[in-house]
Amino acid sequence: NVPILKKGSGQVAGKIGYTSQDPLSGVLVVAGVRYSALDWLELSAFLPFGFYSVSSNGRSKDFDGLMNAQVGLRFQISQGFGLYVDGHMPGSNELSDDQFAVEFGLQHSNLFSSAIWAKYIGYMLGDPWTNQYLYFGTELQILLNHFIICGEFRVLMGQENTHYCSGYSCNDEGGNNGFLFGLGVKFDLTETVTLDLSVEIGGGDRYTKDGLDSPLAFGANIFYNF
Repeated sequence: NVPILKKGSGQVAGKIGYTSQDPLSGVLVVAGVRYSALDWLELSAFLPFGFYSVSSNGRSKDFDGLMNAQVGLRFQISQGFGLYVDGHMPGSNELSDDQFAVEFGLQHSNLFSSAIWAKYIGYMLGDPWTNQYLYFGTELQILLNHFIICGEFRVLMGQENTHYCSGYSCNDEGGNNGFLFGLGVKFDLTETVTLDLSVEIGGGDRYTKDGLDSPLAFGANIFYNF
């Protein structure tokens, strides 16, 4: 959520992550690219593959396949403000969403001599039963001599339809809100290659209402800057 890259520059990225959310656990592998075609326009695309398993009562079931691929546009409308819109494609993995979704939002960044502070608010418009929510958050990057320390906090407020009726009886399941908190560190391995290590925890009924533990995720990203 920092400002877009300079015109004519971009990044190619690879990520491997591990998530533990008992009884669910698994690995996520992502390939991505972002490129600034103009001073005010950045293009991006991400292709994620998930390899997960659910273990229960001594049995294990695997969920492997393509997650929700993403294509995006980011617009720098002033020095501090930006808009973004992302399209999320249906995935083949049973744990992914099987309908197209659009995500859009507004971001503002403050650039200091040794820090970048970003705030954002956005909306995910997907399946009205499983993937529709408002979110807002903040991200801080502290710029040191040889590395960058990052922190992010995000709140998700579910907008999905949770009202069910059967016969003459109706009820609202609720449980669509949650939060994510992440910490990371970035190292420049060379002038063009950057390594990013991160850990993220989540909480709230959005993640635990189906009998899962709160998620804990570890990730390693490598970026080639051009």
